Amino acid sequence: MEETKAILEKATENSLVILDELGRGTSTFDGQALADAVLNHIVYRIGCRALFSTHYHTLSEKYSSCEEVEICRMAYNLDEAKN
Repeated sequence: MEETKAILEKATENSLVILDELGRGTSTFDGQALADAVLNHIVYRIGCRALFSTHYHTLSEKYSSCEEVEICRMAYNLDEAKN
């Protein structure tokens, strides 16, 4: 959280912020609230480019109509024959 605090204090609109699984390891509601608050601050206060990886699907739903946010999903294909 110290790193997140530093990012939120020092990032500018010219920054690239990369955050992965913020709020993981906390209770679901606490983690989701934390991730939402940080993402909201990045989008609406800082306004910089960011890669924000999360497992909280409700954030994808919440920001799906936000023009400043592009929702991307990642998937993989496992070839069992090669293992």
